[in-house]
Amino acid sequence: MDECIRVVKPGGSIFIYNLPKWNIILGNHLTDAGMTFRHWIAVNMKLSLPIPGRLYPSHYSLLYYTKGTPKTFKKIRTPIETCRHCGKEIKDYGGHRGAMNPNGVNLTDVWNDITPVRHRKFKSSKRLANQLSTKILERVIQLSTNECDLVMDPFGGSGTTYDVCERLNRHWIGVEIENCDIIIERLKTEDLHPHKSEDFIEE
Repeated sequence: MDECIRVVKPGGSIFIYNLPKWNIILGNHLTDAGMTFRHWIAVNMKLSLPIPGRLYPSHYSLLYYTKGTPKTFKKIRTPIETCRHCGKEIKDYGGHRGAMNPNGVNLTDVWNDITPVRHRKFKSSKRLANQLSTKILERVIQLSTNECDLVMDPFGGSGTTYDVCERLNRHWIGVEIENCDIIIERLKTEDLHPHKSEDFIEE
């Protein structure tokens, strides 16, 4: 993480996705290193069983820090939430629905629209460890970069970040200490699909 702090350019961003327990510690380290706190994003996702004597863990933490004032910060709008059963809108927006932006509502720091990556059309069968939804990476990259900007992910995993960068026309640098065959396969095959995103990016 210290190397990421060192190489990120002024105005660049660092995102860290982890359990809240660990992101408290990592966020403190980023702050002590002089990075600028922007957001603690709660990614609502029930992935584990309830723990006796504790609240049901229901979210992952996504830290968002920058080196000084962000060079790029785009406004993202998400679709108005509707009930998956009846199709009607969940909120009435205080009776001001007619004044809402037709492109959607402003992105908040609580993301309720990220689903776990379980289906084989979204993940490699060769990687047993957790794989992130392309929707998270797409949102992060759209929020903080422009086309042809450089993105570095030092924890390559299954190559989700690199796949999204290719789709969004970003340059990228990847690092992975284990075998990279899964990453290479992901970038070469058309069998793995991105998750659907209906975000609207204001330029």
